[in-house]
Amino acid sequence: MNQAETTSDSYTLLLISQPSMSVSALMTCLEKAIHSEVELVTPDAITDKLTARPGLVLVDLNAFDDIATEQLKQSLIPFADQHVFALLNAHDLSAKELASWPFIKGVFKKEDEIRHLCYGIEKMFSGEYWLPRHKMAALIHYYQQHHQQAIDEQAIVLTNREQQILRHLVTGASNQDIARALDVSEHTVKSHLYNVFKKINVKNRVQAVFWAKNNLSLIGSTGLEAYPGIDDDHR
Repeated sequence: MNQAETTSDSYTLLLISQPSMSVSALMTCLEKAIHSEVELVTPDAITDKLTARPGLVLVDLNAFDDIATEQLKQSLIPFADQHVFALLNAHDLSAKELASWPFIKGVFKKEDEIRHLCYGIEKMFSGEYWLPRHKMAALIHYYQQHHQQAIDEQAIVLTNREQQILRHLVTGASNQDIARALDVSEHTVKSHLYNVFKKINVKNRVQAVFWAKNNLSLIGSTGLEAYPGIDDDHR
Protein backbone atom coordinates (compact mmCIF):
# COMPACT_ATOMS: atom_id res chain seq x y z
CA MET A 1 0.00 0.00 0.00
CA ASN A 2 1.42 3.37 -1.02
CA GLN A 3 -0.68 5.67 1.11
CA ALA A 4 -2.07 5.53 4.60
CA GLU A 5 -5.84 5.50 4.28
CA THR A 6 -6.77 6.89 7.66
CA THR A 7 -9.91 8.38 9.11
CA SER A 8 -10.96 9.28 12.62
CA ASP A 9 -13.41 6.35 12.58
CA SER A 10 -11.00 3.58 11.68
CA TYR A 11 -7.29 3.68 12.29
CA THR A 12 -4.44 2.09 14.15
CA LEU A 13 -2.49 4.16 16.66
CA LEU A 14 1.04 2.96 17.37
CA LEU A 15 3.43 4.41 19.93
CA ILE A 16 7.13 3.79 19.36
CA SER A 17 8.74 3.96 22.77
CA GLN A 18 10.19 1.86 25.59
CA PRO A 19 8.04 0.16 28.26
CA SER A 20 7.64 2.24 31.41
CA MET A 21 4.98 3.29 33.90
CA SER A 22 4.68 6.74 32.35
CA VAL A 23 4.26 5.28 28.85
CA SER A 24 1.59 2.88 30.12
CA ALA A 25 -0.25 5.77 31.75
CA LEU A 26 -0.08 7.79 28.52
CA MET A 27 -1.46 4.88 26.49
CA THR A 28 -4.34 4.42 28.94
CA CYS A 29 -5.24 8.12 28.73
CA LEU A 30 -5.09 8.10 24.94
CA GLU A 31 -7.25 4.99 24.67
CA LYS A 32 -9.93 6.58 26.84
CA ALA A 33 -9.82 9.81 24.88
CA ILE A 34 -9.89 8.39 21.34
CA HIS A 35 -11.88 5.21 22.10
CA SER A 36 -9.37 3.07 20.28
CA GLU A 37 -6.51 0.78 21.19
CA VAL A 38 -3.01 2.17 21.35
CA GLU A 39 -0.26 -0.35 20.68
CA LEU A 40 3.25 0.00 22.06
CA VAL A 41 6.01 -0.74 19.54
CA THR A 42 9.60 -1.18 20.66
CA PRO A 43 12.41 -0.48 18.14
CA ASP A 44 13.11 -4.19 17.58
CA ALA A 45 9.48 -4.79 16.56
CA ILE A 46 9.10 -1.92 14.07
CA THR A 47 9.33 -4.01 10.91
CA ASP A 48 6.73 -6.53 12.08
CA LYS A 49 4.29 -3.96 13.44
CA LEU A 50 4.50 -1.34 10.70
CA THR A 51 4.06 -3.75 7.81
CA ALA A 52 0.54 -4.51 9.03
CA ARG A 53 -2.44 -2.15 8.85
CA PRO A 54 -1.50 1.51 8.19
CA GLY A 55 -2.26 4.19 10.72
CA LEU A 56 -0.74 6.91 12.84
CA VAL A 57 2.63 6.37 14.48
CA LEU A 58 3.76 8.47 17.44
CA VAL A 59 7.53 8.51 17.91
CA ASP A 60 8.40 9.15 21.57
CA LEU A 61 11.65 11.13 21.43
CA ASN A 62 11.83 11.08 25.22
CA ALA A 63 12.60 7.36 25.12
CA PHE A 64 15.75 7.50 23.00
CA ASP A 65 19.15 9.18 23.08
CA ASP A 66 20.57 10.95 20.02
CA ILE A 67 22.23 7.88 18.52
CA ALA A 68 19.18 5.68 19.02
CA THR A 69 16.95 8.42 17.59
CA GLU A 70 19.02 8.60 14.41
CA GLN A 71 18.91 4.82 14.03
CA LEU A 72 15.16 4.89 14.62
CA LYS A 73 14.70 7.58 11.99
CA GLN A 74 16.46 5.48 9.37
CA SER A 75 14.39 2.40 10.24
CA LEU A 76 11.15 4.34 9.70
CA ILE A 77 11.96 5.75 6.25
CA PRO A 78 10.75 2.62 4.36
CA PHE A 79 7.31 3.10 5.94
CA ALA A 80 6.96 6.80 5.15
CA ASP A 81 4.23 6.27 2.52
CA GLN A 82 2.29 3.73 4.55
CA HIS A 83 1.78 5.60 7.82
CA VAL A 84 1.16 9.05 9.24
CA PHE A 85 4.07 9.92 11.55
CA ALA A 86 4.27 12.43 14.41
CA LEU A 87 6.94 13.25 16.97
CA LEU A 88 5.97 13.05 20.62
CA ASN A 89 7.69 14.73 23.59
CA ALA A 90 9.74 16.88 21.26
CA HIS A 91 11.77 19.87 22.32
CA ASP A 92 11.71 23.12 20.34
CA LEU A 93 13.07 21.59 17.14
CA SER A 94 14.95 23.79 14.71
CA ALA A 95 14.05 23.88 11.02
CA LYS A 96 17.13 21.77 10.27
CA GLU A 97 16.06 19.15 12.82
CA LEU A 98 12.52 19.05 11.44
CA ALA A 99 13.82 18.78 7.87
CA SER A 100 15.79 15.69 8.89
CA TRP A 101 12.39 14.01 9.48
CA PRO A 102 10.85 14.63 6.00
CA PHE A 103 7.98 12.19 6.58
CA ILE A 104 6.81 13.73 9.87
CA LYS A 105 3.36 15.37 9.74
CA GLY A 106 2.99 16.52 13.32
CA VAL A 107 4.99 17.53 16.38
CA PHE A 108 3.82 17.41 19.99
CA LYS A 109 5.85 18.99 22.77
CA LYS A 110 6.40 17.60 26.24
CA GLU A 111 4.05 20.11 27.81
CA ASP A 112 1.11 19.41 25.48
CA GLU A 113 -2.02 18.19 27.23
CA ILE A 114 -3.82 14.97 26.29
CA ARG A 115 -6.77 16.83 24.77
CA HIS A 116 -4.38 18.84 22.60
CA LEU A 117 -2.63 15.64 21.53
CA CYS A 118 -5.92 13.94 20.64
CA TYR A 119 -7.16 16.95 18.67
CA GLY A 120 -3.92 17.06 16.71
CA ILE A 121 -4.19 13.35 15.94
CA GLU A 122 -7.69 13.85 14.52
CA LYS A 123 -6.46 16.74 12.37
CA MET A 124 -3.61 14.68 10.95
CA PHE A 125 -5.99 11.89 10.04
CA SER A 126 -8.05 14.41 8.07
CA GLY A 127 -4.95 15.26 6.02
CA GLU A 128 -3.61 18.26 7.91
CA TYR A 129 -0.16 18.94 9.31
CA TRP A 130 0.10 19.64 13.04
CA LEU A 131 2.81 22.27 13.06
CA PRO A 132 2.67 25.91 14.20
CA ARG A 133 2.72 28.51 11.46
CA HIS A 134 6.18 29.78 12.43
CA LYS A 135 7.60 26.25 12.17
CA MET A 136 6.09 25.77 8.71
CA ALA A 137 7.53 29.12 7.62
CA ALA A 138 10.93 28.21 9.07
CA LEU A 139 10.92 24.92 7.16
CA ILE A 140 10.08 26.64 3.88
CA HIS A 141 12.90 29.12 4.48
CA TYR A 142 15.28 26.25 5.26
CA TYR A 143 14.40 24.45 2.02
CA GLN A 144 14.82 27.71 0.14
CA GLN A 145 18.33 28.11 1.51
CA HIS A 146 19.46 24.50 1.16
CA HIS A 147 17.37 22.76 -1.48
CA GLN A 148 16.98 25.18 -4.36
CA GLN A 149 16.53 23.19 -7.55
CA ALA A 150 16.10 24.34 -11.12
CA ILE A 151 12.95 23.07 -12.75
CA ASP A 152 13.08 20.88 -15.82
CA GLU A 153 9.93 21.92 -17.68
CA GLN A 154 10.13 18.99 -20.04
CA ALA A 155 10.41 16.43 -17.23
CA ILE A 156 7.50 17.66 -15.09
CA VAL A 157 3.98 17.56 -16.46
CA LEU A 158 1.16 18.38 -14.05
CA THR A 159 -2.49 18.00 -14.97
CA ASN A 160 -4.86 20.94 -14.49
CA ARG A 161 -6.34 19.23 -11.42
CA GLU A 162 -2.90 18.67 -9.91
CA GLN A 163 -2.06 22.33 -10.44
CA GLN A 164 -5.32 23.37 -8.79
CA ILE A 165 -4.63 21.18 -5.78
CA LEU A 166 -1.08 22.51 -5.47
CA ARG A 167 -2.33 26.09 -5.50
CA HIS A 168 -4.85 25.32 -2.79
CA LEU A 169 -2.10 23.59 -0.84
CA VAL A 170 0.00 26.75 -0.83
CA THR A 171 -2.82 28.63 0.92
CA GLY A 172 -2.51 26.22 3.86
CA ALA A 173 -5.69 24.32 2.98
CA SER A 174 -6.18 20.85 4.46
CA ASN A 175 -7.19 17.85 2.35
CA GLN A 176 -10.74 18.36 3.60
CA ASP A 177 -10.70 22.03 2.55
CA ILE A 178 -9.36 21.15 -0.91
CA ALA A 179 -11.93 18.40 -1.38
CA ARG A 180 -14.73 20.79 -0.48
CA ALA A 181 -13.44 23.53 -2.78
CA LEU A 182 -13.03 21.21 -5.77
CA ASP A 183 -16.10 19.08 -5.02
CA VAL A 184 -14.16 15.82 -4.88
CA SER A 185 -13.52 13.24 -2.15
CA GLU A 186 -10.65 13.46 0.32
CA HIS A 187 -9.41 10.14 -1.07
CA THR A 188 -9.16 11.76 -4.51
CA VAL A 189 -7.19 14.67 -3.05
CA LYS A 190 -4.79 12.26 -1.29
CA SER A 191 -4.26 10.34 -4.53
CA HIS A 192 -3.53 13.51 -6.49
CA LEU A 193 -1.12 14.75 -3.81
CA TYR A 194 0.71 11.44 -3.79
CA ASN A 195 1.15 11.64 -7.57
CA VAL A 196 2.24 15.29 -7.42
CA PHE A 197 4.83 14.59 -4.72
CA LYS A 198 6.27 11.86 -6.90
CA LYS A 199 6.37 14.07 -9.99
CA ILE A 200 8.05 17.05 -8.34
CA ASN A 201 10.26 14.84 -6.14
CA VAL A 202 9.29 16.13 -2.69
CA LYS A 203 8.68 14.27 0.55
CA ASN A 204 6.03 16.34 2.29
CA ARG A 205 3.58 19.25 2.08
CA VAL A 206 6.09 21.85 3.26
CA GLN A 207 8.51 20.94 0.48
CA ALA A 208 5.60 20.91 -1.99
CA VAL A 209 4.56 24.44 -0.91
CA PHE A 210 8.12 25.69 -1.38
CA TRP A 211 8.35 24.01 -4.81
CA ALA A 212 5.02 25.44 -5.93
CA LYS A 213 5.89 28.99 -4.91
CA ASN A 214 9.09 28.82 -6.95
CA ASN A 215 8.04 26.72 -9.93
CA LEU A 216 4.31 26.40 -10.45
CA SER A 217 4.04 29.53 -12.59
CA LEU A 218 6.51 27.95 -15.02
CA ILE A 219 4.31 24.87 -15.42
CA GLY A 220 1.08 26.73 -16.11
CA SER A 221 -1.69 28.52 -14.25
CA THR A 222 -5.13 27.15 -13.49
CA GLY A 223 -7.27 27.17 -10.39
CA LEU A 224 -6.57 29.85 -7.78
CA GLU A 225 -5.21 33.15 -9.05
CA ALA A 226 -3.03 33.87 -6.01
CA TYR A 227 -1.61 32.17 -2.99
CA PRO A 228 -1.28 34.37 0.09
CA GLY A 229 0.72 31.95 2.17
CA ILE A 230 0.15 29.60 5.05
CA ASP A 231 -2.87 30.22 7.26
CA ASP A 232 -2.68 31.37 10.84
CA ASP A 233 -1.20 29.10 13.47
CA HIS A 234 -3.66 26.41 14.59
CA ARG A 235 -2.58 26.73 18.20
